[in-house]
Amino acid sequence: MENRLFLEGKKKAAIFLMVMGENFTAEVFRHLDDREVKLLGEEMATIKKVDARTISAVMNEFSKEMGDGSMGLSGKDFLQKTMPKAFDTKKADELLGDLLSKGSEKSFERLSSYNPTILANMLMTEHPQTIALILVNMKYQTAAEIIKFLPEHLQGEVIIRIADLDDVPADIVEEVHDVVDEMLADMGNETHANQGGIEAAAEILNNLDNQTENNIFDRIESIREELADEIRQKMFVFADLVTLDDRSIRALLKEISNDELILALKTSSEELAEKIFSNISQRAAEMMKEDMEVMGPVKLKDVEQAQLNIVKAARRLEEEGKIVLGGKGGEDVLV
Repeated sequence: MENRLFLEGKKKAAIFLMVMGENFTAEVFRHLDDREVKLLGEEMATIKKVDARTISAVMNEFSKEMGDGSMGLSGKDFLQKTMPKAFDTKKADELLGDLLSKGSEKSFERLSSYNPTILANMLMTEHPQTIALILVNMKYQTAAEIIKFLPEHLQGEVIIRIADLDDVPADIVEEVHDVVDEMLADMGNETHANQGGIEAAAEILNNLDNQTENNIFDRIESIREELADEIRQKMFVFADLVTLDDRSIRALLKEISNDELILALKTSSEELAEKIFSNISQRAAEMMKEDMEVMGPVKLKDVEQAQLNIVKAARRLEEEGKIVLGGKGGEDVLV
């Protein structure tokens, strides 16, 4: 609830327009440029409720005086009713989509800042479909961390739901945003959720440790074997580095340390190891092989973490357009 008497100018302007009503605001919007409309709209979209004291202070500043009431209309509802009156349908939809999606991004960004264990504990009581819709709006690494802390019986179910996500009905999106807002409230803004799908499920699984990944796949295969195969086709794991061309391998090697590479190769195939060695100098390859020979026993989880870090580096290079990765299905082929 907004109850500060000393507000920024654009916040006061937003409150004033909402008090004056939809028709008045629509008329004002017609005389503003898109940037100004967005500035005011962003402020309105964050407003849930304004108490009478704040309304009185704002209206006094505009030489108006209000009675002792409060504004029950949310900023989001106000914008949805006002924009179509100010602009044609296409422009109104574009402005609304831009404004309200920013509120959604901020909510999910704030949610992502919390400890994954805490988020998992709060989410495990929600329906798997709700969990899926929330996770696909987060960074894949964050979603993976949360998945890891969910009960095993939920992990596979949530991944299945993510893989099946396509177009999400508006009323469902609204419910998800309400859940996020409630979680943020308990831990102390709204329209389109990101789409999920096979690729989103694969991205999340790419960020999990092998044991959790295998547990999830066991669960998915027991329910829907074909879906498990589809997800695997979209995944890229450490062993798939052998499919990279030499130029990509060399670009990747510049991003990782020798110590991490030696650790990651501990359980790799001979083919992949030779692929690496053939893209460094003979002397460097010999030194690396010697280091691997004298390396004592290491924890499997450390090896897997090193492999995961290298895969992340590879995926980052792909996002930057420096290399091309193909999944296990070999869909991306360079010619």
